Amino acid sequence: MASAQQPVQLTDLVGSLKRHWSVVAAVAIVGLILGVLASFAIPPTYDATTTVSVNPMDADPLSSGADASKSVSMATEAGIVTSSKVAKAAAALLRTTYDLSTEQVRSATSTDSPEGSLILRIHFSGDTAKQAAAGADAVAEAYLTLRRDEAAGQVDRLVKAANTQLRKIRIDSNTDAYASRLAQQSLRIQADALGERIAQMSSFDLVPGQVVGVADVPSSPSSPGPVPLGAAGLFLGLLVGIPIALFRKEEEDSEIGGVDRLHALGDQIVLDGTKDSNRADTWDIAAFMLKIPTTIGADGPFIIMVDAEDDNGRSLTPGEELVDALARRGRAARFVDAGAINEGKISRGWPTEKKRQSWAGEIVVIDTTRMTSDANKVALATRSDSVLLARATTDDAAALRRLAGLLSSKGVDIALAALFPPRTEMLALSR
Repeated sequence: MASAQQPVQLTDLVGSLKRHWSVVAAVAIVGLILGVLASFAIPPTYDATTTVSVNPMDADPLSSGADASKSVSMATEAGIVTSSKVAKAAAALLRTTYDLSTEQVRSATSTDSPEGSLILRIHFSGDTAKQAAAGADAVAEAYLTLRRDEAAGQVDRLVKAANTQLRKIRIDSNTDAYASRLAQQSLRIQADALGERIAQMSSFDLVPGQVVGVADVPSSPSSPGPVPLGAAGLFLGLLVGIPIALFRKEEEDSEIGGVDRLHALGDQIVLDGTKDSNRADTWDIAAFMLKIPTTIGADGPFIIMVDAEDDNGRSLTPGEELVDALARRGRAARFVDAGAINEGKISRGWPTEKKRQSWAGEIVVIDTTRMTSDANKVALATRSDSVLLARATTDDAAALRRLAGLLSSKGVDIALAALFPPRTEMLALSR
């Protein structure tokens, strides 16, 4: 008979892991294999880095900024490095050796800059070590070339504008509107300023920066290999396998199902009575297997705790059935209904020494069938000399597993587990 739903205990989880360790191992091994296979399926990648020092260059070379370095936005320069213009130029430089498209170069390029510096680190991911190094150097060269060309173009535009103004001044100087001495002097001053500006722009430094660290050919791939990917797969397999094992639902989980399932709960001896036509025969064998001495010496009584799920339709409790079996073997036994032993008695140290002395020469069988508290069952078990579990194949396995785990946690050994058929009401009971 299935018992009421019990809260999940630590012993339940540990027991579930023990029962389904093969599930955890299988999932972990699958994760390991997939990780290793992934390392071979994913093409290796290599990373190389070229370091560039950026030279500050104003849009207007003749501006009189106090700090030229402030005219450089490294975030902007980083954006230029990863732009399609630079990628297209770098792809053209690489075309003689590596057939890479503009988008391939752009997606393989990344950059960063140390805070407060004018240094750009240009990273390139390639299919081979040499390709990565060549790609990083090509992107750096394309970036510096683009920056120099843009600066040179700006200077040319400024020079052309100055020459246009100078030609206009020369034309104006020959007109009647500027015939006066004062007007001619003003035109000469403007012409001299423009001439000086053209001269300065002609000598303007168009160096955009320089490569301060060429890319080294990487000696090993940056992508993870079989070992790290295998370890990652193994770890992920454990993360997936443990919850599966903990919460796996099985058809036999609701019932003991058989001797193997009952025996798997611990190291106790299991008595299979499912084939006995008479339930009393099974109890006779159980009484024999317990090896209880016929006479009990001065050491005190021999106390047995019998635990079994309540089975409606039985006229006798498992404890009474064991008492009858012991009586048929000529052994004195007394049955104690554990339902009458409340928590208060147990907390006060039941059974007391006085009570135990009164049991001298007898076997006391404590039946816990009607005791619903597992804590009380464990407390009684710690005060008993022997523990016997009596179960039917239809009893709730989760409840039994929980009780067995609690007994084990307190160092209580189960001397014997007896298994009975599910339809006990159809079996003849021998009194």
